[in-house]
Amino acid sequence: MLKSIPQFFLVVILCLYVWIYHPGLTGSFLFDDFANINKLGKYNGVRNLDTFIKFVGNGIAGPTGRPISLLSFLLNGTNWPTDPYPFKVTNVILHGLSGVFLFLLCRLLFISVNLKPQQAFIAALITTSFWLLHPFMVSTVLYVVQRMAMLSAFFSIAGLWLYCKGRLGLAHDSRKAYITMSVALGLGTLLAILSKENGVLLPLLVACVELCIFKHPSSTAKPLNRYWAWLFLVLPSLGVIGILIHDINSYTFTHPFGNRNFNLPERLLTESRIVTEYLYYLIIPKLSYPGILNENITVSKNLWNPHTTLFCVLFIVGLISAALSLRKRLPFFALAMLFFFAGHVLESTTIGLELYFEHRNYLPAIFLFMPAGYFFVTQSNRLIKGGIIAVLVICPLFTYQLSTLWGNELALTLFWAKQNPHSSRAQRTAALSLESKGNDLAALQLLSQAKLTVTDSLDLHWHWLGLKCRVNGVSVAEFNDIKQLSQTLVFNAYHFNILQATVDTLLSPECKGLNGNNALELLDILLTNPGVVSDQRLLFQPHHLEGQIFAVTHQPKEALAEYKTVLDLTQNVEHGLVQVSVLASQGYYAEALQHLNDIEKILANTPKTPPTQFSTKLDYPTEIARIKQNLLADIKAN
Repeated sequence: MLKSIPQFFLVVILCLYVWIYHPGLTGSFLFDDFANINKLGKYNGVRNLDTFIKFVGNGIAGPTGRPISLLSFLLNGTNWPTDPYPFKVTNVILHGLSGVFLFLLCRLLFISVNLKPQQAFIAALITTSFWLLHPFMVSTVLYVVQRMAMLSAFFSIAGLWLYCKGRLGLAHDSRKAYITMSVALGLGTLLAILSKENGVLLPLLVACVELCIFKHPSSTAKPLNRYWAWLFLVLPSLGVIGILIHDINSYTFTHPFGNRNFNLPERLLTESRIVTEYLYYLIIPKLSYPGILNENITVSKNLWNPHTTLFCVLFIVGLISAALSLRKRLPFFALAMLFFFAGHVLESTTIGLELYFEHRNYLPAIFLFMPAGYFFVTQSNRLIKGGIIAVLVICPLFTYQLSTLWGNELALTLFWAKQNPHSSRAQRTAALSLESKGNDLAALQLLSQAKLTVTDSLDLHWHWLGLKCRVNGVSVAEFNDIKQLSQTLVFNAYHFNILQATVDTLLSPECKGLNGNNALELLDILLTNPGVVSDQRLLFQPHHLEGQIFAVTHQPKEALAEYKTVLDLTQNVEHGLVQVSVLASQGYYAEALQHLNDIEKILANTPKTPPTQFSTKLDYPTEIARIKQNLLADIKAN
């Protein structure tokens, strides 16, 4: 009877997990969900082998395209728009499965340092429960697109578990053990990488386990073959670090990355504060976190600005040093720290990504609570045990509240807007939610207040302009203010969608007080913005939109001239084909044919790549020939 008690608690934890996440299943798609999942409708749905290959093979989220993650989306929908509910259910199931494998993995690790089986069971259950029920994981589990991070973590956790199974069997059957460990690392890393690129860290993460646990004096594990260890652990780990170093662009030492507002030294210093903050949020559960709209982070200019930077750098160096020096006395503390920081090597160091994302902690945090599990079963101090139980009780309560919030899109976005008053994305997201509920006036009031707080955000001002002209009209003075801001404020590639939406609104009969001529004025002013003038990647965008305006206002020659400017600037065939479709849709077949001929010339000068059996890219020559045939037929018919 007593032996069945731990198994009973395992079932209770899993049932509790399902209960606390259930309210969040009614939430909506958000942000990057649309950019990745709406591709389900790009080919009128994934309905045959051809559309299947194109969807799975044309991912935009990373260098690999993340085909396994895209494949998993097909379990929940094959067209767009689609219901988010099954996508969220799958995420919750996946988190639960990862929790099961984490439990099995932790149990093996605790047994490997000579804990009794029942002690190892309880310690593993406590460790897993913290991770599985922690409120900080809500923004990963209920954000559909983060299935990419979750799948990569799942294959990494499963790979770690299989590696440890083989590792503990090394003393009994070395041949079988090395085959098992090789498969765990090889297949686990491959599947994890094809889900998200973080999977490349699996050998480094296994090396942390090897250093802290299997090299511990109390471990009965047989030493690894030196050559195998170098081939499967050391060289892949050094390879990742080498690539990160090799890809450093010296330009970024003194200049910002691409569209970011920080250079490399500033990013590294700022990430020291952010990673410290992650640790705080994980160790001290909270009822709310910054969430996924936390872009206005103060960048560390040096060790003293802001003053917390130096402390955080020393804090991280101190934790890593303590982990290395105390790994024989405190193996699970050492593993928790080294694994956590190793898990952040890819996304929190030299690559110019956004600074803060909570999902980056999903895999690095899996062993963070092993010291709590170990102390609970090895220490008799009631105060320590009581503290562990108290925090463990708080976690699901907070997670339930956050899950409930995530289940209500409007409440969630309004909460984020209040939580992040200086985030233009948070304010605009809340306004869009209000608009989707038909409450345009409340959305306008929110944006009117927000643009007084966030004065330097073009996307916020443009959103306000489009909404204001639809709700109660825009005065000449108000429009002139927006034009002046468009000439001086920073414009970047992320602003294009809202700029296009604003132009579309100004062209719409719903817009009061403004029209297509005002849209052209706005774009002409934007073309004098110093940041736009100096960046060819931005310069083409206003020209593209001006071409669109001329096309829909029956000025085909002017439209063609603008589109030719775009083609000259970008040499981009896909952009050109979009423009051909705009011209043709307005009945300007001759101009569309002329533009298509210019595109064909660009394509002729583009290096050709040999086609493959499973090519996922559009066959441009065939597509151009098809469009040309249709245009010639239309010209003849007219």
